[in-house]
Amino acid sequence: MKIAALSLACISAIALSGCDNVPGRPKKEDRRPEPHHVTDFKTLYSQNCAGCHGNGQSVGPVIAMNDPLYLSILPKEQMRQIVTNGRAENGMPAFSLANGGSLTNEQIGIIVDNIYAWAKNPPPANAPAYSAPIGDVARGAAVFAANCASCHGADGKGLKDKAGSVVNPAYLGLVSDQYLRTIAIAGRNDLGCPDFASRVPGKAMTSEEISDVVAWLASHRENEFGQKLAPAQQ
Repeated sequence: MKIAALSLACISAIALSGCDNVPGRPKKEDRRPEPHHVTDFKTLYSQNCAGCHGNGQSVGPVIAMNDPLYLSILPKEQMRQIVTNGRAENGMPAFSLANGGSLTNEQIGIIVDNIYAWAKNPPPANAPAYSAPIGDVARGAAVFAANCASCHGADGKGLKDKAGSVVNPAYLGLVSDQYLRTIAIAGRNDLGCPDFASRVPGKAMTSEEISDVVAWLASHRENEFGQKLAPAQQ
């Protein structure tokens, strides 16, 4: 009995010591790391950001993260808070583990730090503030006519072969006033939409004009019953 028990113990020890050498088992350095241990920026960005913001070569449904003007007006710490807590009003989920997401604070820091490595210049001296109170709807109609109607039409419903509608209630229901302001400032270069300084030659839009045009756009929002909604404060 003692010999049998000793033999069994030896066999078990040999088996356990050889687990990492079983034929076909990947080497430790070739194994896929646990999600919380991933620290490579390209991997983190492609898995968590590129689907919506694009990868620098493809066009995403929302603003590109490598837009230098956007990065110059958005404070880095605010970007970190957005990634951590999400933007529910825009359909962006929270990414931090503490908020039900899949990223550690370290991983969020890696993403944000590397995104801001794409920022090339300080904001232009005349750049409108990233955030500001909502403006005046009536003034916004005039601002839209002067700066946006040539592509989106006088009523904002779009022009064939130019740009689509920016007053569609379905679209406006998916974006916040802050997102509208961000696009009005930074544009969407990946879609051919100019920034605040390029819509009218020689005349950049002011922060007040941005606030007014956002108010006009937001005035087209509707609830589920088709009733107009008042623009919210930013």
